[in-house]
Amino acid sequence: MIDVVVLTTIVCAAVFAAAWLLRPDFRAWIERPKHRFQENVRSYDQERGKNGNRHE
Repeated sequence: MIDVVVLTTIVCAAVFAAAWLLRPDFRAWIERPKHRFQENVRSYDQERGKNGNRHE
């Protein structure tokens, strides 16, 4: 039974890795939340810098 779980996991990982390497649109879709988060942090930091709300 554990062999089935391990084999299924390896196959899923291989399919995901292949899709990530071969499909730039899939890669962009997967990484979109990271870029959105980074942009939000950048925007937040810029707003804090403008308002002088530094509490360090």
